[in-house]
Amino acid sequence: MLNYMQGLNNIIDPNLMAIIMPLSWAAAVSPTALSVFLIIMSMTDNPKLSGFSFYLGAVFVLLFTVLIGFLMGNALQNTGHADPTTIASIDMFLGAILVLLGLRSAFSKGNKRNSSLFEYLKIDKKASKFAQFRRYFTVGLLTFLINFSTAIFVLAAGRQIGIAKAGLWADIGAVAVLTIITLIVVEVPLFFFLVFPKTAQRVTQPMNHWLSKHTNLVMAAFLLFIGGLVIYNGLSRIGVT
Repeated sequence: MLNYMQGLNNIIDPNLMAIIMPLSWAAAVSPTALSVFLIIMSMTDNPKLSGFSFYLGAVFVLLFTVLIGFLMGNALQNTGHADPTTIASIDMFLGAILVLLGLRSAFSKGNKRNSSLFEYLKIDKKASKFAQFRRYFTVGLLTFLINFSTAIFVLAAGRQIGIAKAGLWADIGAVAVLTIITLIVVEVPLFFFLVFPKTAQRVTQPMNHWLSKHTNLVMAAFLLFIGGLVIYNGLSRIGVT
């Protein structure tokens, strides 16, 4: 039992988890990813293949973003720049990007983008499973690649993992928790589509319709709020607020 607890402590670092968990939940709030995923699941004849393909594409981007953040954090720690002032400057810069993206989203038109997405998702029913996998994997990859609000929090989490230097297994545990929580917006509906397909279709159709119409405004509100929060946290690090 003692050996088991010691092994668990090697994988789960409480201090690192206390930092990773809030960032993971912040990254999980993604109306764009949910909207695209629901559109895919409403159009496909093979929800298992399309759902898992989309999910794997998202995982690929998430792990790549974590790696960039980890290298950044590791470099900051090794060069002695992991001080609050440097971290605060990075946070305020990222927060400003989120605010600008929020303002752009508030005044942009989404109809043309949605129609282009619908066209891209139309796959010939005779297409091979590999062709379908590649298409939905690409959609999942691109959806999370351009989802800057999620990417910034995942990047911040990777940075903190790199700074903490908690050890290999603790880093793996932190990345696993980050992945599961961040992608919960896909994992939960995917589970229901696989286990209760008819019920999931009936429940998610109104949500899909509403999100398709209001994605830009929802995303703008989210980006402005989160961007302001990131800037506020950055200012707090240097004692301005």
